[in-house]
Amino acid sequence: MKRGLSLRLVGPVLLLLFLSSCDRPKLTGVDFEKLDTSQDPLQTPCPSAETIVMEIKNGTFTVTPMAEYKLAGIVVSKNSYSDDWDGKISPIDLGIAWGKLAEPESGRYITFSHSHRWYHYRWKEGSPFDTSYVIAHSANNHIIPANENIYRALKVLKKKDRVVLEGSLVNLKGTYRGRPVTWNTSLSRTDTGNGSCELFYVSKVRIETKVYE
Repeated sequence: MKRGLSLRLVGPVLLLLFLSSCDRPKLTGVDFEKLDTSQDPLQTPCPSAETIVMEIKNGTFTVTPMAEYKLAGIVVSKNSYSDDWDGKISPIDLGIAWGKLAEPESGRYITFSHSHRWYHYRWKEGSPFDTSYVIAHSANNHIIPANENIYRALKVLKKKDRVVLEGSLVNLKGTYRGRPVTWNTSLSRTDTGNGSCELFYVSKVRIETKVYE
């Protein structure tokens, strides 16, 4: 009787392990160079304006690179989406901080959170960081994964992970269910409010020493 019970349990356990492993990202490289989160993101002109066409059910979109972009920092907030067209194009938002905000002691003074497509920050009395510093050293990134492996890598990211994201800041234009839609990126680290977030087409992810493409 006990043997039969254990055999019945083996099947579901193996299935869960198999499904879990299928959802893990595939490692494509390692990088042991020090991950520097002290510098501002690197934004450079695109060498070409070659567009990317993305299709989902009931929608077709053209993604136009506006600048090449490389961001190194720590994850301070994260939210996932699956509803409507924007959740299918950009299924993850990442709040990333750099500079002094990426240092461990900053957590004593300031906290970050996400609410739908917005991210928020709060600071405690005595914080050495004023509003202008927080705005200039953190960003809400609407992530468009370049492929499934990038998406899987982004899904395993956790708060406080140190990460490097590479790709392009992009504008998006298309139609969904017959109506026109647009979604444009910010090209500044100091703007605020609606339209101040980065729409980031990510083609390479580094988490600590692990690299995914």
